Amino acid sequence: MSIRQFLRIGLVLFLCSTTSCRDHSSQSVRIGALLPLSGSGSNYGRSLRQGLEIAKGEINANGGINGKQLEIIYEDSQGDPKVAISGFEKLSSFDHVPVVIGSISSVVLALAPTADREHVVLINSSAMSPKICTEATDYLFSFMVSGSDEARFMASTYVNAHRMSPIAVLYSNNASGIDTRDAFISDLTARGGHIAVQEGYELNSTDFRTQLTKIKASNAQYGYLLAFSSAEFAQILKQSQELGLKIKWYSYSGFETRETLSLAGSAADGVVYSYPSYSGHFDAMQKFQAQYESSYGSIPDVYTTTSYDTMKVLAQAMAQSSDYSPATIRQELLRKSYEGLFGIFKFSEPQCVARQPMWKTVSGGKFVPASGN
Repeated sequence: MSIRQFLRIGLVLFLCSTTSCRDHSSQSVRIGALLPLSGSGSNYGRSLRQGLEIAKGEINANGGINGKQLEIIYEDSQGDPKVAISGFEKLSSFDHVPVVIGSISSVVLALAPTADREHVVLINSSAMSPKICTEATDYLFSFMVSGSDEARFMASTYVNAHRMSPIAVLYSNNASGIDTRDAFISDLTARGGHIAVQEGYELNSTDFRTQLTKIKASNAQYGYLLAFSSAEFAQILKQSQELGLKIKWYSYSGFETRETLSLAGSAADGVVYSYPSYSGHFDAMQKFQAQYESSYGSIPDVYTTTSYDTMKVLAQAMAQSSDYSPATIRQELLRKSYEGLFGIFKFSEPQCVARQPMWKTVSGGKFVPASGN
């Protein structure tokens, strides 16, 4: 245990010895949320928190969970696995929450063994690394579409349309970027496709001209962009324009954020990206989007939408668990099918949601379904 973790636990013990750790069990049902509320992933943390808060408001307005109000205890992971482990220990050991909602691939992967050992349900509501599903433990559930699902969809579509054109790959050098890149390249080459060049960059980079110059030299007409933050997406697109890089960019669902559009401007027009399909649930999605815009004056991204779905489904499972224990919540999540904004789903082994992707694009400064790719 690090000195920082020791001091933090000591502080919590001190506070518990005074007034702050009284028993809330008769007043509320509590869960934990370990989100990147600061650092390079803070825009995702903000989106996730907003989705959870909208869902919590609806749940509590409708009587809560078995008559008890839902309470969410937030901890800041800073997007750092070490900080996240400390926060998880606080939530599980001192707040005694049965469930922790987490995000960021490296954080979720680091927390999974601890969640399994402590028998605390860990729910991934945003991280996309394929390893989250392939290495899932008994207490890890993923509500987020896997990066491998989007990568396979991209590879299949691309080979069918552009088999003879090698594609460039530009990716963030983190768990999500690397693992999704690997899944894409593996599937693409197995289908007879070819890679023109692959270039990685470090998180929080602002200058991508070296990588983009190499992509330009490869003469690739198409590129697959696996950036991490909205700022990185925007800078890559703007610098592509500045360098005269004539390339059609494909991307994944993390591309769809209001920040990406506002920062990239016209450079975002024409980007085509995969997104979980909500066919058959268009009215429900529109209602949620209108509610979000009314509350926050913006559009919900995939992380906001998935976190909203996560909380609503979790509340249903917890309502069937009289003791709200991790074991019974886990059993309820596995027991039946659930319906969310992206459709009906059922957890299997591993406990991950499989979602059929669709194509969307940016046209006239708006995110819209794509008629072609």
